Amino acid sequence: MSAITLRQALNVLAKSSSFSVSTEIDRRKDEFDQLKVLLFVKQDIEKDLQRYLDSANPGEIIFLCGSSGDGKSEILTRCKSDPRYQHKFSFHLDATHSFAPRQSAIDALNDLFDGHDQRACPLLIGINTGMLANFAREGAARHQPIRSTIDSFLSAKQDENSPFQLANCSFFDFEHYPKFQFDEDKNYSSFIKSLLNNLTNNEDKNLFYFIFRNEEVKNPHLKEVANFKLLCMPGVQDVLITQLFKARLIKDQFVTTRTLLDFLHHLIMGPGYLFDNLFTAAENDLIKKVSDFDPARLHTYELDQFILRYELGLVDSELDDFLAALEPLHIEFDRKYVKSGDAASLIRLFWLLQHESLGNDYHRKFSAFFNETLFERYSEIWHMHKNYTANPEQKKLLNRFYASDLIAGIQRYANRKAPELSMQKEEFFLGEFGGVKLTAPVEVKPDWDAIRNKHTAHPTGFDIYLKVGQNALPPVHIGLNLFELLHKLNNGYRPNKYDKNAIVLLDELVELITEQAKSSSDIKFYDGGARVYRAKADDDMITISGMEG
Repeated sequence: MSAITLRQALNVLAKSSSFSVSTEIDRRKDEFDQLKVLLFVKQDIEKDLQRYLDSANPGEIIFLCGSSGDGKSEILTRCKSDPRYQHKFSFHLDATHSFAPRQSAIDALNDLFDGHDQRACPLLIGINTGMLANFAREGAARHQPIRSTIDSFLSAKQDENSPFQLANCSFFDFEHYPKFQFDEDKNYSSFIKSLLNNLTNNEDKNLFYFIFRNEEVKNPHLKEVANFKLLCMPGVQDVLITQLFKARLIKDQFVTTRTLLDFLHHLIMGPGYLFDNLFTAAENDLIKKVSDFDPARLHTYELDQFILRYELGLVDSELDDFLAALEPLHIEFDRKYVKSGDAASLIRLFWLLQHESLGNDYHRKFSAFFNETLFERYSEIWHMHKNYTANPEQKKLLNRFYASDLIAGIQRYANRKAPELSMQKEEFFLGEFGGVKLTAPVEVKPDWDAIRNKHTAHPTGFDIYLKVGQNALPPVHIGLNLFELLHKLNNGYRPNKYDKNAIVLLDELVELITEQAKSSSDIKFYDGGARVYRAKADDDMITISGMEG
């Protein structure tokens, strides 16, 4: 074997690498091809596709679609080289490409479908969802049946892990095979965990690990050596996966295989240690999103005191012992020459190692400040919706969320302009006219039948079902952003411009409730003083009464 350095080996992860996209080439395989093969994790979509191909019908068109970087060409390249399929299917690996320099991708698809009319073998196409939409709009009129079928697919709500089928077309969509899942054991991505294991496991057949150990012996001072060693830790991997899942939920950031590999390349090969590279701006989209979760931005009394003591160079023998224990990880912090930012880097390191034991475990003094309590609570409520069967204990636990978190948060937000209502149960602010505030009693409660009978849990959140009185409201999707905002509202938080996306959803929910409230026969008027007036309609008569505020 040639002497490949760790840096050279890890370059196969980079999006700039020639290995980032599979192409049909005729050349001698080398060690870099072996490295790429080691990273392979067979996804569920590939398993389902291959099962389907075993019984595909003659003349059928099968679309493998998703976003750029999902791994479509990887899967189709493997299918094309598989003896089971290579002679039984026609392949078009990438529908963003054309067959000639002056031919557009749309024209290439038109020609492809023209030729397919005369062939009996099924056609297998890798295509971005955006290109599908383009062909549905701009494809040749002679292919209107295919264009209409694509339109139907794009507008359909599909079941998870189930191909959409219409006429002679089938669609396998990466969007319906999410890379993350809520898990009661906090294993949020089996795909990413498997990929990290393939990269870092210490088995004899792992060429990456073999190259790392050689580099560690020769050049232990290199940061990529320290970073690779950190990435080998299971607890570190779990922290990273959680952050990526949060980026998916909060930032609506899709995680493709290509961006994920480039993300790992930046973590190891970036300019600093892994815990700093994670929050250092880079071309990688995932880094840009995850950087917003930087633990160095936390400002608790204890963390601020740590930064102050560290930067002042105050004596801390426990910290010195902990820093000495970092030597086997090839991580250095020089207490004699403190640089600006060192304290922030240490906080990131404490956060990254929160699930790992090291030395005297000094870093675990701060673990309580890094807990993902809200995220774990969100996962718990997601599972309650997914598994709800109307069991009394289930109902009791879920009702606690609806009453104390959801409905209470909605009411506090709806009544934010009428603080005098803060302690009034089931009363919603409707508006203010001439200094007089109008409210109505509103009974908001869970719609238990809908929660039991509807599909309430989705890959990135869950739907809540409410009733106002006896009237059912449309379902409302609760993402982690809105869930977090409701939690903050119940703790006295005042929303600001940074909550814009969640506020839009909350405004829509409040509007649905107040529209129902406006038809109430019982209205209260607050005149700004100590008096409250009540107007109640009964048998075509309106009774107005005064009461103490």
